[in-house]
Amino acid sequence: MSNDEHLSQLGTALSTTAAALFGSQSLEDTILSYNSPYKRVLHQAMTNLGSDGAVVNVKGRRDTGDGSFQSLRSTNGRNFFRSRFADSKTSFKVLSYLSDDQLRDIPGEFDGANLSLSKKLLTQDSEASKSKKKNSKTEPTLFQGFEASLPVINETLDNGENSTDAESLKTIDNKSHKDTPGGDSVGFNDQFTLPHGLNPDRITDSYSIQFLKGFTGEVADNLDLLEIQKKVAASEIRELDYKLEKLKFMRELVFKRIAKIEQNELFLENNLNVAKDRISFLQEYGLEKEEDVKDEEEQDFVEPDSSEEAKAGEQSEMAPKILYSEPDDELEVSSPMLSKSVYQKLKVTEEKPSKKLHEFYNDKHKKHRKTYPTLQQYYSRGSQISSFKKAHDESIICLDFDVPFGTLATAGHMDHSIKLWDLSKKKQVGQMTGHHASISCMQLDNQYNMVISGGRDAVLKLWNLTLAYQLYQEDSDLASNSESACVYTFDSHVDEITALSFDSGHLVSGSQDRTFRQWDLSTGKCVQTIDVSFACRGASGKSLASSSLLSPVAETPVIGALQCFDAALATGTKDGVVRLWDLRSGKIIRSLEGHTDAITTLKFDSRNLVTGSLDRSVRIWDLRTGALADAFAFESSVLNLDFDLQNIVTAVGENGIKVFDRDSDKHWVCGKQEDDEAPTSQFVKYKNGYMVEGRSNGDVNTWAI
Repeated sequence: MSNDEHLSQLGTALSTTAAALFGSQSLEDTILSYNSPYKRVLHQAMTNLGSDGAVVNVKGRRDTGDGSFQSLRSTNGRNFFRSRFADSKTSFKVLSYLSDDQLRDIPGEFDGANLSLSKKLLTQDSEASKSKKKNSKTEPTLFQGFEASLPVINETLDNGENSTDAESLKTIDNKSHKDTPGGDSVGFNDQFTLPHGLNPDRITDSYSIQFLKGFTGEVADNLDLLEIQKKVAASEIRELDYKLEKLKFMRELVFKRIAKIEQNELFLENNLNVAKDRISFLQEYGLEKEEDVKDEEEQDFVEPDSSEEAKAGEQSEMAPKILYSEPDDELEVSSPMLSKSVYQKLKVTEEKPSKKLHEFYNDKHKKHRKTYPTLQQYYSRGSQISSFKKAHDESIICLDFDVPFGTLATAGHMDHSIKLWDLSKKKQVGQMTGHHASISCMQLDNQYNMVISGGRDAVLKLWNLTLAYQLYQEDSDLASNSESACVYTFDSHVDEITALSFDSGHLVSGSQDRTFRQWDLSTGKCVQTIDVSFACRGASGKSLASSSLLSPVAETPVIGALQCFDAALATGTKDGVVRLWDLRSGKIIRSLEGHTDAITTLKFDSRNLVTGSLDRSVRIWDLRTGALADAFAFESSVLNLDFDLQNIVTAVGENGIKVFDRDSDKHWVCGKQEDDEAPTSQFVKYKNGYMVEGRSNGDVNTWAI
């Protein structure tokens, strides 16, 4: 066979191989590219051929080795590529040229098929290299990977979309085994076959040593290819792991950036509220002095006191601080321990309570947030955001917060005060004392910047959060021993208040005196009282807590939970019935029956009403029809719950909060501790993927849901 025939046939073979490797790219853009492995390898082979005499060119003249266009090969291969006549096509012909001696060294038979020839050219050069491939632990070469990948490519093309079925994604442990009549497992599945489609029974029935030796050789070759495929896949996994680690690191950087942005937003929001409150104060008392504005600003910025400036900055980040001023001739501070701002608010307490409540509630400059925190959405589900260890000495009875990373209010079992916490800074920023017994329920309102609490002393108290922050920052002793932050006390019930709800100016409270009352927040008067003694007839006397010397029996509340919205009211009572009321008429619109024990908690939105009971069940009602939409039960009594369109979170007095994913219809536990003696969850609040839970040992934890 002549050199030209070999050259033409080999060129076609290499073209087919390159097309399989590089897809649909053009030949000149792949094989003749700058970084092409073919060009580097073949170019090196050409330069190492050495000088074996002059070559006769096409015209019969001896080649002088100057790299002219007529020369197929020169004494020095590099000279040809320096020639101005060496274009892409000519370079390919020269680089792909192989002599007859080199072709004879190719192992195996030369069958003339282009694809078969290319495969053999790209595999082992000799039996020594084959043995080296079996015993070596190094990474597979490009050619070995190419040969080993062809079966995978062919199988993918043959199977098409069926290769992505769930059955094909099962692991080896999950695959069904195919047993032979003898009981031995030969193959895992019908999708695995022996070489040439041989039946496994042919092996046990054959008496031909030659057949068995040939079979073992083919199986050994297939095992080598599979080992190479495994190494290639392992290298891909390592590369993906590296990329995932890099992406995880980048995510942490962006996460910290979002946290910093939201902290800046909170800082600006607080200062914006300070400015608005200052404007309201100046306009109300007519203290504006335009001519002094510039001088005062220059004085504040030219000679700042470092300690006072730092303290003021810290206060503005923790909570909105309202500054009050008054002409010196009209202000007399009775005690040197009180600042002017605190003394001013203490003077206001001498006014009539109804007037004070009216001014507070009808303030035109209420808080309206321009931004809301979203950082909790970027935590992994179930991860703990923060924790307040021993927030109270006893079990957490109730808590509430305004927005994620905002303000949290908590009350303990034997504690007569409400503690305020900054969820972003993770520290206490206020304390309000005034109840004469433990606090059983509360609600924090972000718009009016207030807290309404009800306790076992049968009174409701409305607290001014702004004043509570200021009192605590200026004099912690004053904050813990006075009622200065209390705006008004609602006193008409004669027994413990067990539930309350505030919305759009309507305040409703439920008590153990078997009544619930509606209050006018402008005057502080009770405008409606409804007796629900009928709900106690035939009700069980089951208690919320077991009797012991250290833990007294907690009587089941007559009104376990209630919520109002405008004129609509939902109540859950001791008889296990949920009733929907119209506050305008004071009549029951609908009764929802299904629970077999006292209602302990409820909440509704525009579509659903979710209730929890001592019968250990949670029921979801459709408000449009009154029908039961869904229900599920736990092993313990339901103490408290909260929900949104995505999740229902429930405290059942166990280690951790029960979470029900409404989309996937699955349950999981958040915050479960490994310790067998871990404190139990008693109360939970949940808003916008941010959950706060209170435990039996006084701890408060925040979680991302």
